[in-house]
Amino acid sequence: MSKWTHREEGKRISQSVLQGKSTEELTNARKFLHSLLELRKSQKLERTYIAGTKKAIAYNGLPKIYVDYRFDGTATGRLSCAAYTAAKPMGVSFHTLPRDKETNVRSFFVSPDKHYFITIDYAAMELRVLAHVAKDGNMQKAFNEGQDLHTYTAKMLFNKDKITKSERQIAKAVSFLIVYGGGAFNLAETTGISIHQAKRIIKSYQDVYPAVFKYMDFIQNFIKKNQYAYTIFGRRRNLPDITSKDFSIQSRAFRQGLNFTIQSTASDILLGSLLGLDRRLREQEVDAYPIATVHDSVEVICHKDDLIKCLEIIYDEMVNYPFIKETFNIHFDVPLKIDVEVGHSFGDGVEIDFTGDWRRKCERLSSQTYI
Repeated sequence: MSKWTHREEGKRISQSVLQGKSTEELTNARKFLHSLLELRKSQKLERTYIAGTKKAIAYNGLPKIYVDYRFDGTATGRLSCAAYTAAKPMGVSFHTLPRDKETNVRSFFVSPDKHYFITIDYAAMELRVLAHVAKDGNMQKAFNEGQDLHTYTAKMLFNKDKITKSERQIAKAVSFLIVYGGGAFNLAETTGISIHQAKRIIKSYQDVYPAVFKYMDFIQNFIKKNQYAYTIFGRRRNLPDITSKDFSIQSRAFRQGLNFTIQSTASDILLGSLLGLDRRLREQEVDAYPIATVHDSVEVICHKDDLIKCLEIIYDEMVNYPFIKETFNIHFDVPLKIDVEVGHSFGDGVEIDFTGDWRRKCERLSSQTYI
């Protein structure tokens, strides 16, 4: 049974159950379901993060947690992060810590005395990689002009200057679905629009970014011929299933290959920048050190007296990427961009805008009494 059939069957069952119910009964049912979802959410938080952290602290004998990063944990080359096990409960996985502000689980993890948490997150990294490898003029233009790509895309798709939040969300959804081999059904299911609307939007997207689709065709033909995909860093993934006579297996191999060329490249940009950052911090004797990496972001602990110097190095290594240029002789056609937050915990950061007077903001932060 397909996902679409499952969803339609679910609607039919829901309608039959709710049919004939009074307004009061429906209101009470809604309240109950909301409370049930909140309960399950709280139970997951307690079991996974609070209880897990307590076990880690008891095991380590210190108020600290540790993570186990593995280079061979994913097919794309992204680092995988192992949480504690029953035999070795060292910590919890930073990769899965919720971001919602209501519970703010991330604020449980605080920096040492007189130190700050610095969170550096690459902005739209995978789409910047796509713009580079596909050599799409419109996509590169949006990034080079500093525009928000999803807003730019929505304006082009809907042919209007002022767009709604939902239109931007549709543009964002289609960008990621196209990149990873999704189609009209996936777009309709994700955004709630009709299949007909989804097909029309994808056709418009193809008109806006034609080089993206040419790149996808190139990757598909290359994989069919060579049975592997590769990245600009030289990383390679074998894809023998591309020769399968089963169309669904062959299609999956193509999606894996396309995904690999983008996601693996984005991962190697982060890892290369992380190596350069660690090297510079050590060479310049800055009291700061990377402690974690989560998808497209890096976490750094920095002493308050070295905050400005540390941020200068972070910006240079992660935006100008000298280590990658020197090591791989790679120069990107679009600028890299980072979003940075500084705070006393993993979840309470203050945004640092490098286009403004960010040094003064850091001086104010450093002069504050540590709480």
